[in-house]
Parts: sequence; structure tokens; C-alpha cells
Amino acid sequence: MDEMDFTQAVVRTRVLETRLLSRAIIDRMVEAEDIDEVIRILRETEYAQSIEGLARAEEYEKILSAELKRVYETMYDITEEKVVVDLLALKYDYHNLKVLVKEKFLQRDLKDIYIPIGTTDFQQLKTDYLSGNLKSMDSRFIKALDAVIADFEETKDPQRIELILDRYYFRHLYELAEGTEVSLFMDYVRDLIDLTNIRTLIRLKKQGKDIKFLEEALIPDGNISIENIVLSLNDSVDIIMNKFERYNVGPRVRKGLESYQQTGRLSAFEIEMDDYITDLNRQSKFIMFGPEPVFAYVVAKETEIKILRIIMVSKLNKLSPDTIRERLRDLYV
Repeated sequence: MDEMDFTQAVVRTRVLETRLLSRAIIDRMVEAEDIDEVIRILRETEYAQSIEGLARAEEYEKILSAELKRVYETMYDITEEKVVVDLLALKYDYHNLKVLVKEKFLQRDLKDIYIPIGTTDFQQLKTDYLSGNLKSMDSRFIKALDAVIADFEETKDPQRIELILDRYYFRHLYELAEGTEVSLFMDYVRDLIDLTNIRTLIRLKKQGKDIKFLEEALIPDGNISIENIVLSLNDSVDIIMNKFERYNVGPRVRKGLESYQQTGRLSAFEIEMDDYITDLNRQSKFIMFGPEPVFAYVVAKETEIKILRIIMVSKLNKLSPDTIRERLRDLYV
């Protein structure tokens, strides 16, 4: 991947970065009286176009979905190397595959949770799956679907749909990152796997699951070996924090697990996961040529949209500004 191929894309990305919501704007929304005031503040930003035609503030998800879709369309448009955006869009493909499989096997209408974003056209993906015509589908999607269908026919366990497709997603993601030979992308994937596996470890430990269940749930290809994580199942949280401290994710893991010890909830750990990914991408601000700024901008926008969703849900539930702040992620800006 030639970093000079991204010259124009980086220039355009730098312009887009100036439109990211500032801390001051986020603070105004946190302090806003209600969700209607939040919407009024958003009208002053680049979200104004997405807000057009909104009938009720409670339909805020339409704004966020439209903005996310717009961001991906824009970034695919400005970069010739689509894989840079694919690395972040891929999770939506696998999300949609999960929904498709669940709709079929559970006989439920789940159309409201499809996400029309991905590395491939969502409608085509759905049409191919429902028709059984998979020839045009990515071979890795086909393998994932074959595996999850075979497993469900044998076990009839819908929980394993997520588990199996997550494993195929991360394998697919790792292959994409490896093919770019960009260190940031490999760090992103390996560290994300580590964070995901440690979260899984703590969740299953809390649920009293056994080692066999944990082994099946863990994702390979992280910096921390699966064996090391499996052997931690019976360790205390303090020992787990110390054991993984030397890895890239160690400081964030410690901070998240300290909060978990105090509250018994993994929500704080998940905030640390998101903040770690934001921190990882901050170095891209200083890169003049290369794919990293494009990737980092999409990460920043996804985080921004997540923050807006938290604020809006909180306003609908009449939570205090202090409570809202506890739930927010770090901004890229």
C-alpha cells in the first residue's frame, strides 16, 4: 500500500476533521434541558442535513443512522483503497449476517435492526442469502454462514450464532489488516481482540461458565494467547489485571476492571475499550501521507455518534448531566 496514494484523501479528511463536534458542543448538549434542545444544538453542526424532515426528537436514531451512512459513503468516495474503510465497515456485514440467520431460524421479524452499511451492498447480501444464490458473495461470508447453519442444525442453540459469526468476523478482519501491511491496522485488530477476549473472560467468569465454554468463546490472533486467558478463568480480578498489565491494552484493562470491581458492571470496561481505540488512532493526526488519517476519521465519527446516542437516550430518561458524563467516551478532537 503506497502512502502517497492517499494524498488527496488525507487533504479532504483534514477538512472533515474540522467539522467533528468539539468538547464545548458536547458539553452544551450534556447540560441541555431536554432532547429537543440537543436537537437544536445539532442543527448548528454538520448534522443539520440529517435532521431535515425529522418529525419528533424521539426519532433521533434516524439522524444518527443517516449520519453514519453518509460518513461511510463519503469515505468510500474519497479513498481509492477501499480496504481502509472496509476494516471498519466489515462489522456491519457480520451484524447483518447475524440478523439474517436469526430471522430464518427463529422465525422472527428483525428488519428494524439491520444496518445498511458494510463492505458489500446490504440489499444484495440479503437477496443472495434469502434466495440461496451465494455465488457472488464473498467466500468468507459463505464459510461463516455454512458454519453457523451447520452448528444451529446440530445444537439448536441461538446463542451460538453470535459466537460463531464473531469468530469468523475477527478472522476476516485480521486477514484484511494483514493484507495492508499497515502497523496501525494490525495493532487495531490485535488489541481489539485482546480487549474483546478479556471482556468475555470477565463476563463468563461472572456467569460461572466452565473452561470449555470460555475456549469456544475466545477469539484467536490477539497479542494475548488464548491459553493465557483460559488459564485466568479461576484467577481473581486483581490477578487478571496484573497478569495482562504488560500488554498494550494493560492500563485500560486495569482502569476498566477497577471500575468493574466497584460496580459489578462491565459498562465502564467497555468505555475503556472505546477510549483505547480512540487513543490508538490519535497518532494519525500527525501523519501527512498514508491511510491512517482516513481510518482514524471514521473511528472518530463512530465514537461521536455513539456519544450522541448516549446523550439522547439519557435526556429521554431524564438523567443528570453528571450521570451522562460518566457514560461518555473520549473525543478524538
